Amino acid sequence: MSKTVTVDFFYKNELSEKLQLWIVMPSAIRFNESNLTPDQITKIPTGEKLAYYILNKDQDLHLNYEVELYSTKNEKKTLTDEEKDFYLRNTILSPINTETTRLAKEITAQQKNDHEKARAIFHYIVDNYRYIYPPSSRGVNSFLEVKKGDCGEFSFLFTALCRTLKIPARTVVGSWAYGKMNAHVWNEFFIEDEGWISVDTSMAYIQKKQTFRFFDSSLMTLHWKKYFGETEGQRVVFSKDAEIELLPEYKNNEEAFTLNPILINGEPFCWGQQSLNGRAPYLQPIYVKYEQNDDLFSSVDISHLFGTWKIREHGIKHFLERSKVFLLIIALLSMALYFIFQNFYLGVTYKLTFIIFFLCFILRRERVIIFSVFLLFMFLSLLSTLD
Repeated sequence: MSKTVTVDFFYKNELSEKLQLWIVMPSAIRFNESNLTPDQITKIPTGEKLAYYILNKDQDLHLNYEVELYSTKNEKKTLTDEEKDFYLRNTILSPINTETTRLAKEITAQQKNDHEKARAIFHYIVDNYRYIYPPSSRGVNSFLEVKKGDCGEFSFLFTALCRTLKIPARTVVGSWAYGKMNAHVWNEFFIEDEGWISVDTSMAYIQKKQTFRFFDSSLMTLHWKKYFGETEGQRVVFSKDAEIELLPEYKNNEEAFTLNPILINGEPFCWGQQSLNGRAPYLQPIYVKYEQNDDLFSSVDISHLFGTWKIREHGIKHFLERSKVFLLIIALLSMALYFIFQNFYLGVTYKLTFIIFFLCFILRRERVIIFSVFLLFMFLSLLSTLD
């Protein structure tokens, strides 16, 4: 099956006369392939290129590109001293402080090497924190207190605990590689000569304790323990860490005015009006700075702050995904009509359609065991009808 997807990102400035926008440009696209030319391009410590745009009112940025599904296989197996320092740094969302240091040492007291320490941190987070969306507050300090958060908080904590133990770690910001705006955040930690190793504590939690959350989705979920060391390979990356420094410098407004600020470590933070000491909390895939506009004061929504994106799979995967919706409608409709009219052909139709529907999940490798059971049950039911 195809390992490439098409990403279509769109942002329109509807907030102010002039708006500043930062985005990590995907390696799959050249700057002259976008509809706008960046005002500045900066290479950042992750090895990526940060593009800076100034958008006038009603001006838009549109990026459409084809990219391979993300994998760590092609990532470097060694880090320079500068890169190690970057991935061990103390940040606001993933702080290295007395509490995280104490907790990390307590969790890993029995482990002898970095790989096993990271595994112990993985199990600790999965077992002791609860996934909710949206979180009441962003950042590790709040997460340690309330023990509830979304994929961001799970990832920020894993990063912080690894870094306190001098294990290079990063919070990877991206999206599931299908559909509209399926944002996700996970982790990677680094072992010399092995390279970057994937970890997804929030997905591990969901698969362990909310098993049916992704039951009917287009996501190929794994057993929860496998999320230490691998992912399902159905993701694209927007930036390879959080809290990236924004250049040109992002200077905070003295009086931020966003109607409903979020909380970061319990303190109000106005997205698009403030930075974290000149850094974006995260780039998913953009960060913006806009000026006050009283006419739009109450109408700022997520598309104004993050833009919109859609990711389309290719080949047979795309065909099977589109077919699932069509088949389910036919199956449910024919089943309802069968129970009303008790017609033989309607009975055959709904059972056969469900068989093909379940087969789509199996071919896409989505919950293969359970959909194989469903398929077998429906196949036997169809045979009894034909008899």
